[in-house]
Amino acid sequence: MLDWKLIEKRFISLSLKDNIYNHVSVEMDFFDSPDFDKCKSNIINDCKDYLNHTLNLSHFYTDLKMTNSWGNITNPGEKHHDHVHPFSIVSGVIYLDKNIDNLNLYIESYVPDVPYFITKNKSYVSLGSLLSDTGFDFINEKYLQHHMVLFLSNSSHFVSDTNKDGSIRRSIAFNTFWSGRTGVKDESLGSIIF
Repeated sequence: MLDWKLIEKRFISLSLKDNIYNHVSVEMDFFDSPDFDKCKSNIINDCKDYLNHTLNLSHFYTDLKMTNSWGNITNPGEKHHDHVHPFSIVSGVIYLDKNIDNLNLYIESYVPDVPYFITKNKSYVSLGSLLSDTGFDFINEKYLQHHMVLFLSNSSHFVSDTNKDGSIRRSIAFNTFWSGRTGVKDESLGSIIF
């Protein structure tokens, strides 16, 4: 559970700078104050659950830590460029508002190459399409307000053009990295201590 009042108070105090097509906070330490210790711990635990139960990686690492966190603002008609988060393991986005444009996050989906005659193209799937396939109730879930989406940091992702007549899309993004030992436990050279 996250403290939404505390998050809102911190978010409105952020200083912003221009990004390529939207705006990000100057501060990259959104969750680093002691007031956010519990929120940060809950987020990290969700990331570990994702690694352990979705990807079955619990036996390959000791722990995770949050390395940075920042605010994003995408005004009506803006977008967020295609990018990855290097030097990170699990990344996430937390949506602050009821905004249909929250569904415009596109994440790279893996499509194996056909050898020799088809060039490699990236394939993306929108968050809206993924959730539609599961029967997710967008309206009752307020278009993901107060929801968190996790993905592997090396997955390319972007936010398509937001509705020009819509409202500001606000979110908090974060990255994580290994902490403790990582690698194949039976191979001493494969385990690194951070």
